[in-house]
Amino acid sequence: MAIKLNYKNLFDYLIDAGICQKDDLDYLKVDVNSKTFDWVIELTENQDKLFVKQLPYYRSIDYDFGISKEWKLYNFLQSHKDLDYISSLTPEVLHFDESNSILIYKCQNDYITLQSYYENQVTFPIPLAELLGTTLAKLHSQTMNSQACYTFLTKLEEFKLNYQLPYPDHLSEYLVSRIEPESLNKSQALSWRFISIFQQSEAVRQIVTELVFNHRHCCLTHNNIQFHKIFIPEHWEKLVSEIPNTDRSLIKIIDWEVYSWGDPACDLGKAILGYFLFWLNSAIAHPAIEIKKSLQLATIPLEVVRPSIIAMTKAYINTYPKVLEDYPEFLKRVIQFAGLGLIYQLLTEFQLQPEIALSHQQLYFFIAAQLLCKPEKFLSI
Repeated sequence: MAIKLNYKNLFDYLIDAGICQKDDLDYLKVDVNSKTFDWVIELTENQDKLFVKQLPYYRSIDYDFGISKEWKLYNFLQSHKDLDYISSLTPEVLHFDESNSILIYKCQNDYITLQSYYENQVTFPIPLAELLGTTLAKLHSQTMNSQACYTFLTKLEEFKLNYQLPYPDHLSEYLVSRIEPESLNKSQALSWRFISIFQQSEAVRQIVTELVFNHRHCCLTHNNIQFHKIFIPEHWEKLVSEIPNTDRSLIKIIDWEVYSWGDPACDLGKAILGYFLFWLNSAIAHPAIEIKKSLQLATIPLEVVRPSIIAMTKAYINTYPKVLEDYPEFLKRVIQFAGLGLIYQLLTEFQLQPEIALSHQQLYFFIAAQLLCKPEKFLSI
């Protein structure tokens, strides 16, 4: 890798790549998205936002492959007109630099993340949850029967039918195997204790192992759906009412580097997890407070996000009812993947914000274990 982007060379790189002009620098606003490791750039008030992706330092071993893989997906979708709706879900790519593992794409300036919308509004409108459920159902149902998509995803060595889990990858393998001493120097020290706790819970460990190794291979899946990766128009309500059955997606989803020919329950489960996190992160987590009491003190109770979870799931099923015929245990798997996602959320926090992860550890693992081992309890919500 010849170039490592930073504040000193970022602007020169954009100019050399033909993305910006020197005059643009007078109006340019830059933000570093700590959750996705993008440089988010606004050139002027009326232009699109640019996202500049390059591998973070701690993922230098495997992330460059992910960026190349993401680029291949965008190229594939652009060349297949029968997948226009799926293509409209992805951002428009402006530049790909394979030698430096840099990907630049854009998103309309009036688009905001679903995460920021919920945080600012502190409400969870049912139509928005329905829009998300419908969008995911179309992603899965329209690629389910696509021979071209299946061939693309499975023909190359890197697209073998294996399950691809979110980073940190070196931690992923130890959730389904015994901890090896040589692995410990790759992890934040505080995460070792959690992995040990996980390994001691045989029931949870068995279910996670079964999910990872025996998941379905059905359709194109994003595999790492998170609300800060989902963009919606600021005036989504008006657009939904004006064009309810558009053949293009109103939602944009970024960061496709871990996509695969995988299990649709994973994507819906991760979307449900987004709502659970608003509930869990509003709870008071402290060792001196019992978990059930912490949940009772949450400023965003489960009852507040529950209607959105139900609405999103129903919209998904109404859009793609055949999934229940082909995949009878689908809803059970959705809940279990939400639990698995919560464990990986915690591991990611240990990697990036270990002190926060330490405060979340007990609460997150308690709920994750419930979702994994007793999914029928949550199906009733």
